[in-house]
Amino acid sequence: MTEEERRELIRKKRRREAILRKRKIRRMKRIAFFSGCALLAVLIIILVVTLTKKDESSVKQTEASESVLSELSSEDGTEASTDTGKDTASMSSDEGEVENTVSQDEVAADLSGLTADQQSVYAQAQRLAAMYDYDSAISLLQSQDGYDGISVYTEAVSDYEAEKAACVAVDVETVSHIFFHSLLNDDRGFDPEVSGDFVAQDNGCWMCSVDEFNTILQQMYDHGCVLVRLRDLVVQTTDEDGDVHFEKNTSLMLPEGKQAVVLSEDDLSYYHAYDNQGIASKLVFDENGEVKCEYINEAGETLVGDYDMVPLLNAFIDEHPDFSYHNAHAIIALTGYNGVFGYRTDSVYKTLDPDHLDENQAVWLEAHPEYSFEQDVADATEIANALKEEGWEFASHTWGHRHADTTSVEDLAVDNEKWVNTVENIVGPVDTIIFAHGSDIAGDEDYDMDNAKYAYFKESGYNFFCNVDGTTPVWMQIRDDYVRSGRVNIDGYRLYQAMTGNESAVADMEYLGIHDIESFFDYARVTPVVIPE
Repeated sequence: MTEEERRELIRKKRRREAILRKRKIRRMKRIAFFSGCALLAVLIIILVVTLTKKDESSVKQTEASESVLSELSSEDGTEASTDTGKDTASMSSDEGEVENTVSQDEVAADLSGLTADQQSVYAQAQRLAAMYDYDSAISLLQSQDGYDGISVYTEAVSDYEAEKAACVAVDVETVSHIFFHSLLNDDRGFDPEVSGDFVAQDNGCWMCSVDEFNTILQQMYDHGCVLVRLRDLVVQTTDEDGDVHFEKNTSLMLPEGKQAVVLSEDDLSYYHAYDNQGIASKLVFDENGEVKCEYINEAGETLVGDYDMVPLLNAFIDEHPDFSYHNAHAIIALTGYNGVFGYRTDSVYKTLDPDHLDENQAVWLEAHPEYSFEQDVADATEIANALKEEGWEFASHTWGHRHADTTSVEDLAVDNEKWVNTVENIVGPVDTIIFAHGSDIAGDEDYDMDNAKYAYFKESGYNFFCNVDGTTPVWMQIRDDYVRSGRVNIDGYRLYQAMTGNESAVADMEYLGIHDIESFFDYARVTPVVIPE
């Protein structure tokens, strides 16, 4: 090997070594780079986990306050915003949203300093105040240990006092009384091919669908309506002889712009005649102990949920407590001949008296060999007690759904005794009668003891009497010895009349804020909607 070849070999070796060193350096750089990325990823994961845990802790601390905030309403009756920081009534700009979010965070921070029990008490007070029961809300907070040192409580009481002072007296003679029947969940009750011509036409007149009811409820709420009890409209006293006396309540107070309304529901018995018409079959307790409806759908499946007015209104008031004055819900008018709430509690189901057991009852009993009269009475009583705790009231609708105007006083007395024996034993004593068929026991003239029917009902303990008068949004007589209320029917017939220009129907709907009826009217019913002959 020449010297030149040897040198060339050394140069190649050095070049290879240089290349290998460069490759090694590049490899080390890549390893360092990917190691750095991995380390950064680990750090990021640790940071995310830490922040997530912190957020979860923050959420737990603020859950109670957010629950309260979701119930609060602004002064104009719109719902307060939640954690999005948006108030749909007044916060449309970015600046408004930011301001609302900051305010909400401040409230959450205040509540985070309270114990779980204190937050629960605060939530109860907020709900009471939202229902305009300011005195109870104030009393609840002020009764807590350490009240003076809990700024959230003292500031809330100050707010309640200001809100109470801003309320105005309701003119009780401007309060409308409206009512519904049971609601349809599907089209079977409107379909002549399923229910027959007469029943489909009848349902089309006197029933609303669930969707119609929900829309009407929302429109009334948006209009500023607030549910009150019929007895809230009067002050009732009892003299030394035990006689009751009534006068107008001038101390029924609501925020300015709110409109008091009385609500009732007729025939909540779930008659056998309602079978296979898309109407709920009974009231039941769900797995959480809440009153819901059992409903058998078109496929024959038995479902439990919000399938009629009771659970739907309960849910609406839970979401909008400012729709209810002092937790008022509605009056349930009950007959008795098929039982109550879907439970077969009339005595005929026990005695099987052939002179009184009708065909529908006999068919039902044959299809339910497991039936127990005593169990149904017990179950119905539990439902009634739960409803009373939730703010519902009860009234007689006569046992046999009688025409009080054309039925003799003797027959009305027999009917009422049946009601007392088979319905009052379940729901408790009542002093309200809602006459079936919209009838009454007199014309526009006052009741007096010369009226034999009035004398009988008065002596039987009834003080509140309700008919149906759709000719005007409000009709009422408040007299020393009784209260008489004309109700407005909200049903397919009245909706159709308003939609087609009937002046009194239009006036009724406008008074309640019900509008754009064509947009929610259920055209599954037969039209034109006319009263079946």
